[in-house]
Amino acid sequence: MNYQSLDSWQIDHQCPQCSAPVTLNEADRLLLCPYCRTKLYLVTDDHFQYCIPTKDSTRRDIIHIPYWRLKGLSFSVLAGEVANRFFDTNLLAIDMRGLPSSLGLRPQALKLTFASPGVEGRFLEPGIDARAVMQRIGADATCYHQAFIGEIISLIHCPMYLENNMLYDALLKRPVCPIKSEDMDGLLAKSHSQNWQIRFISTQCPRCGWDLLGEKDTLVLTCTNCESAWTCRGNAFESVEFSVITDTEPAPHYLPFWRMKPRIEGIPLRSYADLIRLGNLPKVITSAFEETPLYFWSPAFKVNPALFLRWSRQMTVFQSVEKKNSILPRTSLYPVTLSSDEAQENIMITIANLITEKRRLFPALSGIRIDLDEILLEYHPFAIARNELIHTKLRLSIDKNALVFGTQL
Repeated sequence: MNYQSLDSWQIDHQCPQCSAPVTLNEADRLLLCPYCRTKLYLVTDDHFQYCIPTKDSTRRDIIHIPYWRLKGLSFSVLAGEVANRFFDTNLLAIDMRGLPSSLGLRPQALKLTFASPGVEGRFLEPGIDARAVMQRIGADATCYHQAFIGEIISLIHCPMYLENNMLYDALLKRPVCPIKSEDMDGLLAKSHSQNWQIRFISTQCPRCGWDLLGEKDTLVLTCTNCESAWTCRGNAFESVEFSVITDTEPAPHYLPFWRMKPRIEGIPLRSYADLIRLGNLPKVITSAFEETPLYFWSPAFKVNPALFLRWSRQMTVFQSVEKKNSILPRTSLYPVTLSSDEAQENIMITIANLITEKRRLFPALSGIRIDLDEILLEYHPFAIARNELIHTKLRLSIDKNALVFGTQL
């Protein structure tokens, strides 16, 4: 199955091996050159940074204005519910009146390039923190807890130039806003050289040297030669512990989930029996449940926030104890597009979603502390029906269109 995004930004780049043109989508982490067949993993120190290219024949001094690109899933624990929403916006990253607050649809309409030392002009430093902007998204006075999961944070630099105390759009050659020379001097004093650069890591297995496999937007690559999985941390690949839920026959498709064993302080939640009490689940509490360790599950892929919340709850309530092995299936593996760090943030949201005494316990969420004892990537088997995938063990289904939509998140 091809789950490539249907509507994402496109970035023009060159293959570092043969210099051939390569077009990437916004979520791509693998560069696949169609000419020399090079396959490399893209990494950066902080946020990915893009430029809107301009062809200015007058050779004016270009000033690149920064805009934050913010996209992801937002969950807010309010007075009586866990609200969810998808956000996708770009906002001005400096405090300057007169500038457009957003770039609108321009990034979707134009092909971007990575910001690099070869781009001419002066780049203004962001003066507004991205996390502070995100906290204002869906903020509510009665919010007890807020989490952003699977978010994309990047910078887009929009080209402008100064002429006769007027700032002009370098693409449209239209005036944007007047600006005093002393104000611009103050901004330019905070400009910086574009010394960041995209780095590329070889996609050979660190353990055996075999080619690692994965979709272009995956965060976890697999090696079918030595049965291993890898994710990028910093400048190197790090091993990911995984297991595969077994079936009598190999399933035609597998979806990834993060299984987490947390250590929770501030609320009595240590065993499966505690989870039954917290959620008032229709189960008889037995002595075995009192001794059963508690695990939380989170999808390791992006879907719309309501579905993400539902699958996290369902998998956690079921507490799957199916047989498993560590042999990668040779059938279709859905890409891991949600990191283990993001999954850990989902534990608190799942707890809030399970709580039945919301008015009494929601205010206590701020006093809960969660640490992980272990985390494991689990591949679960799914059968393919006409319009949906069906979990072969739990008989839960997910619409195929929901997965396609998830590639756009």
